Amino acid sequence: MPATPTVRVDAADARARARAALAAHDPADADLAARAVVAGDASGWPEFGLALLVRELRDARERTTTGRAGTGAPSAVVTGATATLDAYDLPGPVALAAAVRRAAGLARALGVGVVTVRHAGGTGRVGAYVRALAEDGLVGVALAQSPATVAPYGGTVPVVGTNPLAVAVPRAGQGRALVVDAATSAVTLADARRRAREGTPLPDGAALGPDGEATRDAGAVGALLPAGLLGSLLGLTVEALAGLLTGARGDAVGRGLWVLALDPRAFGAEDLADRADRLGDDWTRAGGRVPGARPDAETFVVDRDVWDALAPATGGTP
Repeated sequence: MPATPTVRVDAADARARARAALAAHDPADADLAARAVVAGDASGWPEFGLALLVRELRDARERTTTGRAGTGAPSAVVTGATATLDAYDLPGPVALAAAVRRAAGLARALGVGVVTVRHAGGTGRVGAYVRALAEDGLVGVALAQSPATVAPYGGTVPVVGTNPLAVAVPRAGQGRALVVDAATSAVTLADARRRAREGTPLPDGAALGPDGEATRDAGAVGALLPAGLLGSLLGLTVEALAGLLTGARGDAVGRGLWVLALDPRAFGAEDLADRADRLGDDWTRAGGRVPGARPDAETFVVDRDVWDALAPATGGTP
């Protein structure tokens, strides 16, 4: 199979191109969405980068032609420290960005903000979004429910999605944060699909075949497996909060999102960033790697067709 043509791009140029492709949406939402999407490529996860944005723009445009989707910001119902957004099946990155920004505003005003989103698309790495909260001095948590692809621990039939979750805590210093970001499955669905395209095997313990037996064949997956018992329980938790609370479970056309923002000052923790630094130092001295500490690449390689699909001459759509 011939190699896919690629191009090396600057992260700043990629963010600008992604923002331009999202020009129909709220500028602040588009900016955060663009930064989060580019962070996928810049951190070595192209499945959650510009390629995801191209798919989301295409899918949203197709839904618009059937009258399902709108443009701009999602509608919101706000009650005290909570808000519910209907994303109208807008691109997932825009929906999650809007939820994060809304939660931040509530937290600044009330100490805490909880926002749910229904009818969202794919978002990519949720940690990139809540990192923005931590960089603004807030604590952020995000959960993303997705269609059923993962069996329960000890089971053989998919019940929940890969259901990623992320937590971000500010650290001392400009732009520093502790960011925990992980799927609750052994591998992500995007990784399994990439391996299927490339013909590379899955790790042991990552999937079952249609017969319910363990398989490493990425092209013959009947169910992904959770990241152990803890991953299975966390996946169930994400399903309950981001799936049941939003009505997204069983929704064939949308996903559910759940975002929490906390202002440390409301809890008497004005020095939280310094505390997080000390925790990070303890973690490092013990031989661990602090998640979120590694800087993203300033340049990265992207498939030429993905880059061209976001070119201004195409209107930012594939």
